[in-house]
Amino acid sequence: MRPLFAVLFALAVPLTASAAPRDEALRLAPPDAPITVVAQNLRQHASAVVQSPFAAWFPTTALGKQLFAGDDGPKQFLEAAAPVLRALDTTPAEVFDDVIGDAVVFSYTPATGRAPERSLILVRPRKPEVLAKLADRLNGIQLKSGELKGVSEHKHAGASYFAREQPNGSANYYAFAGPVFAFSESEADIKAALDRAARADKEKQPELVARLTALGVADAALVLLLHPRAFDAELAAKAERAPAAERAGLARLQAVWKATETAAAYLALDTGAEVGVSVRFAADKLPADARAWLTGARAPSAVWQAVPNDALFAVAGRMKASELLDAIGALTAATGKPGFRDGFDAALGPIVGKDKLPKVLDALGPDFGAWVQPPAKGTSVPVLVAAVRVKDGATAEAKSALAALEFGFQSARVAYNAKHADQMELDDEKDGDVTIRVLSGGPLPAGARPCFAQKGGYLLVASAPGAIRAFRTPTEEPKPGGPVPVARFGATATRDYLTAHAGALAQFLSATGAGDEKALGEQLAAFAAVLEPFEKVELLAHGDASGLRLALRATTAKPLRKEK
Repeated sequence: MRPLFAVLFALAVPLTASAAPRDEALRLAPPDAPITVVAQNLRQHASAVVQSPFAAWFPTTALGKQLFAGDDGPKQFLEAAAPVLRALDTTPAEVFDDVIGDAVVFSYTPATGRAPERSLILVRPRKPEVLAKLADRLNGIQLKSGELKGVSEHKHAGASYFAREQPNGSANYYAFAGPVFAFSESEADIKAALDRAARADKEKQPELVARLTALGVADAALVLLLHPRAFDAELAAKAERAPAAERAGLARLQAVWKATETAAAYLALDTGAEVGVSVRFAADKLPADARAWLTGARAPSAVWQAVPNDALFAVAGRMKASELLDAIGALTAATGKPGFRDGFDAALGPIVGKDKLPKVLDALGPDFGAWVQPPAKGTSVPVLVAAVRVKDGATAEAKSALAALEFGFQSARVAYNAKHADQMELDDEKDGDVTIRVLSGGPLPAGARPCFAQKGGYLLVASAPGAIRAFRTPTEEPKPGGPVPVARFGATATRDYLTAHAGALAQFLSATGAGDEKALGEQLAAFAAVLEPFEKVELLAHGDASGLRLALRATTAKPLRKEK
């Protein structure tokens, strides 16, 4: 039975239908299962993608031509499934449209100790009679082949369920509870599903739907929902067995985990695609320092106003330097490696003054960011830029931070000059009334001239002074609310860069020992082809008083849906 039934249900690809069918399936799912997978809106999503501008355009791309020219993928899968579908007298379209239908739920409990793993599959098809017909046909085929010894009907909670008895004495079970089909290798799980169906309040929102709604993922195409309490005992046992050096970190993890009410990973589809994780906490139970990181509304960094649209990659956030160092120190201490903050203070303290260091760190932020932008004309090396805001009125602290940068640049210059005949220089260049300190000469490639300056209330470090000249001071104060960008990868900009500079980049990388120049060029060209379907990929954060959602959102070169 397993191979045939596995093929039948493997066609339940991630997606399916409206909220009501999903709710009908989730009413029968055990709310305390450690893992619940929900797929919904299959037909709508598939139809939208097939009719989208992206679907019409993708086969014309280099990657599309490569994929559709091969024998792998959907075609190969359908060819493998064809004998099964013929035996069942059905078609992929019928299975896709009528059987998989409106909602698929998979409930799973991993094996623990002596308890075996358990699972329950729930399907809310568009046409229950089609699925019932396929189940009867499958039973007949397997009875005839000897793969099944018998199929017997039983009663529970006023409903029928069926036992599929195998020659080795084991069995699996299925039932229709109204329009919902339930399948499990556990008779107890089928009976429990029928019990939930019998006592279900059709007017009340199912508990699992309430969790999905609280997490903000109720409309996602695919959700993997976790029940944190089901893992408490396992985490506690692991903490008890852990070496002494790891116990502090595990104790901290346990404190956060115990405050976690529900969590999920998800996939959502609209004009683009989004994958992410969403977590809800009992905020009052979180450790105070963790609460600041894991809950609360977020505001975008003001630095995003200065990041150029054609940046290959960018990251920006809001946090003071002192807060960041404290967080890193707490994390390293929790993992059994204390002393990070002491080491940092010992290294930087003598440069800016040990008594001044706390004030300097407190004056840097909260807005910071770094990005990579295309190279200047006539060069092939991308430009790196980093910016951190200096607190208003922190003139002395800014001078101390500049002194630390000066020390670092001078140290690099002296270290190189001491061992080489060609010498590096650290000179001044002007950008209006702003002085840019520029390091040049030595082994630096064309276009690379590391520099730093203070401009418009920001400390800037860049690999070319032109980037500091082009920096435009952010003028709007960030406001919390909505999805906040954390990082952005410019796929189109990166592809344009690789297309224009792949040869020079391969030559440069080969000279640094990264590999054969020709092979590197081929790898860069292949990477550029992979990027063609995408415009950008963003990491977004959504936060409120009791939760956090992190999402990786891909914007495709052409929309995944037609514009309305």
